[in-house]
Amino acid sequence: MKEKGWIARTFLLVSIAALATALFAPFTAVNGRALAQEATPLLVSVPSIWENTLTPELLAEFEAENPGVKVHVVYNEQAFFGFGPGASDIDGRLDSTEESVSAADVVYVSSSSMTVEDTQAGYYRDLAPLVSSDAAIDPSDFYPAVWQSFQWDNGMWALPLSTDVILVTYNPAAFDAAGLAYPNERWTVDDFANAARTLTTYNPDGSVLTPGMSTLSGGNNQEYLLRALIGGGLYDASASPSAPSFANANLEYVLQTWYELRNEGVIAAQGGGLALAEDVPLTVSGVNGYVQRGFRPGEEQTTSTREASLLPGGVAGLSVQGFAVSAGTAYPELAYALARFLTSRAELASNFFSASPARISLAQDASASNNAGTNGQQGGAVIISGPGGGQGVVVGGSMGSLIPDTIRPVFEQGLYAALPASAMRYSTYLSTILSEMDSNGGDARSALQTVEAQAVSDTQTAQARKGTRSLFVAAPPVEPTLAAGKVALNCALSLGFGGGPGGRSGDMPNQDLWDQVVADFLASDPDVGLVNLESVMDSDLATLAQEYDCIILNANAVADADLSAILNLDPLIDTDMTFDRNDVIGNTMAQLQRDNKTWALPLSIQPSMLEYDVTRFAQAGVPEPLNGWTTEQFIDALKMLKPYDSDPVPFQPNDPSGSYLMMLIAAFGGLPVDYRTTPPTINFTDPATVDAIRQVLDLAKAGYIDYSPLGQTFAFQIGGGESPAITTTALSQLRRMRFQPPGASDTQTETAMVAYPQGSAYNVAAYEITTGYISASAQNPDAAYRFLSLVARNPQLFSGMPARASLVSDPDVIAAQGQDMTAAYQQLDALLRDPNTLIFPTFSLGRGGTTSLASSIWLNQAMDSYIEDEANLETALADAQMTTQAYMDCVAAINVDTTDAMQARGEQFEQMMNCMTTVDPDLTMQ
Repeated sequence: MKEKGWIARTFLLVSIAALATALFAPFTAVNGRALAQEATPLLVSVPSIWENTLTPELLAEFEAENPGVKVHVVYNEQAFFGFGPGASDIDGRLDSTEESVSAADVVYVSSSSMTVEDTQAGYYRDLAPLVSSDAAIDPSDFYPAVWQSFQWDNGMWALPLSTDVILVTYNPAAFDAAGLAYPNERWTVDDFANAARTLTTYNPDGSVLTPGMSTLSGGNNQEYLLRALIGGGLYDASASPSAPSFANANLEYVLQTWYELRNEGVIAAQGGGLALAEDVPLTVSGVNGYVQRGFRPGEEQTTSTREASLLPGGVAGLSVQGFAVSAGTAYPELAYALARFLTSRAELASNFFSASPARISLAQDASASNNAGTNGQQGGAVIISGPGGGQGVVVGGSMGSLIPDTIRPVFEQGLYAALPASAMRYSTYLSTILSEMDSNGGDARSALQTVEAQAVSDTQTAQARKGTRSLFVAAPPVEPTLAAGKVALNCALSLGFGGGPGGRSGDMPNQDLWDQVVADFLASDPDVGLVNLESVMDSDLATLAQEYDCIILNANAVADADLSAILNLDPLIDTDMTFDRNDVIGNTMAQLQRDNKTWALPLSIQPSMLEYDVTRFAQAGVPEPLNGWTTEQFIDALKMLKPYDSDPVPFQPNDPSGSYLMMLIAAFGGLPVDYRTTPPTINFTDPATVDAIRQVLDLAKAGYIDYSPLGQTFAFQIGGGESPAITTTALSQLRRMRFQPPGASDTQTETAMVAYPQGSAYNVAAYEITTGYISASAQNPDAAYRFLSLVARNPQLFSGMPARASLVSDPDVIAAQGQDMTAAYQQLDALLRDPNTLIFPTFSLGRGGTTSLASSIWLNQAMDSYIEDEANLETALADAQMTTQAYMDCVAAINVDTTDAMQARGEQFEQMMNCMTTVDPDLTMQ
């Protein structure tokens, strides 16, 4: 389903006159702070998804309480996600923290992002003196363990805002079926090991299908469980400042056992593949995960197939969020007052990352509000459950205190029985120890000694920094002024990135390239003197067109766009001497047209491809598919890469949507869903389609394709101990998101990319288009087009393939990609120009939309039943077709009676959900 976009706005105000100032701001900020100001500036740094929550109206209340103060908001993802001590480069981590505390007076932090090394290096102000003298703050109003979570080394380093509670959760039905006792607080690592091994399910070839246990779903769940199992901290409590100490009698045995479980694949843990909590019988995760996966605003949602227990020792874990004060602030008392104010706000404490406010009074207020039927949360989400209550397609996202009844009592108990996050000091080195065991052959004792020495060295490095850095918070950016006769352009970039520290230079990974293109444009354009380029995460074209002159999206929105919000670009394209329609890759231009008019400019292409390990191919004697491959050659490669049953599965897709299956099925001659029509045409029972589906699924049954169930959830496949010989990939920002399987080496392998195998009936391809649009309300549409035209001639700005054939071998593009992709690009160009090529929608849903995605739900269930239950394929597909067709007919009859575009989308989505549950009552809403 289409994910709700969040605006993550970061201002990049660039002009020729201001460019040098913007680039060298870190070196001139001391003088910048000394400049005369009409008001005392305070900068607060928060995650970018908070833009609609931390509003000017909310901050105006603080400013009214503190006359003469002006609060500026900057966006910084590191403030939440951070870099735990388990990373190898202590200097890099500390440099990153220094950048964050130089960007804002008040910094949003979490118990994962703020480390002992950060405070010992002197980057945060100790708030203990301010708290002790502040009659306006009541420590007893905070949950005790949450209040203590940012306290160590005789200091208090942040005021808590909110928390998630980490518990053991489990599926009682799975435990009953396996004859296992339910987890409890007396469990040892041996109990967890026995349960994980017993509950794991396997593929026919013996590889793991679903692990018995998971500690994923974000946060430091693995560390909390291991810390609970060993029964003590990893620091010397008698030392101040605290020092790492791994002298715990239980530690070696617990880690040795955990290492073996990871290597067996019976647990999905940090450092491994992904598994959704509802698919795994036993999990350690935050309660927040249940709320994230979806509740509809204003409705009580208490049904759950899972129950919960405290962690070993009768404790719970905490993932705490809060506000810290930079040691570089010039206004420590005002910064503290702002942090205190922010932690008192219910709209901030009930946030995306938490399950409860840190303040008991706010938690009680939220509970009372929910009992009255209004949870006060923005947005919403829906869970569509599969048969038996299993989790299904997840849509949207919103936090609240709506926790299942079967889990709530343990959650409430855990709030008071929790270990403070401060008790977890140095615990993320546990992951480092496990990685060291991967390298040394599983020797826990040696790994403990090596990593403890590293932890001590890291602490010494941090302490040596204290007092050696001149810390200051950079002044808020000053908006440049326009020269006489010049105009400004306001352009939005929705490429999947949030803001960087300070919302200034560094917002995009390749910010220097964007800066140069903007500078080049301003130097040559006769009319434009300023480009306000804002990085946003909202992808709704109609909404963005109300505020910006030009919009750049990482997907093609033309098919579903409100055309009244954007301009027809044909008149501008026709006068552009730098643009040749025939130079555009494949049939891309046709994808950007409606009503015989062109509504978007193609900037780059993000094709879905296969990536293979060059070395593994050579070792197995498999010829590289340098010029593409047929389905027969693809099958031969799989069999040569796995000559023995015990060999790893050669093709391990990293595709949560299962679209790789649809493309392979088409290559084998089947077309269960024809996306060439609107709405898509379904035909699951055509003999050629049935045969093609069977061929592909039989490859999975034989152990050549790593298949994960698709019918109930989107799930990432669990990888083995080494990088796969073949996997799925895409030339997009998502390609940066790689997950190392347990035991995988950090050594970079040589890989190459190739298109999907091509069949005798159909060629197959899937790609997304990075697109540029001009708002219908743009004051200077010609200038906006000139800027987009220049961007289109600089494809190195994007991670994908150039949209123009003449640019595929451009040296700047090759440099940006890090490898010469010319041959692959030319292969794709020919493929996309072939009229016999079928174009499939991508996981980004830029094409196909919700209707297309939903049309595959019951097909996926049919394929799952053939793989998992040995069901008759023809019968399963016939049943799936009947249900899918009933759903499509129901959707076709939807009539939305409103002129408000946002409301119309919401009502249409609601009716589509109703269609799903009408045609399939087992697909229940939770």
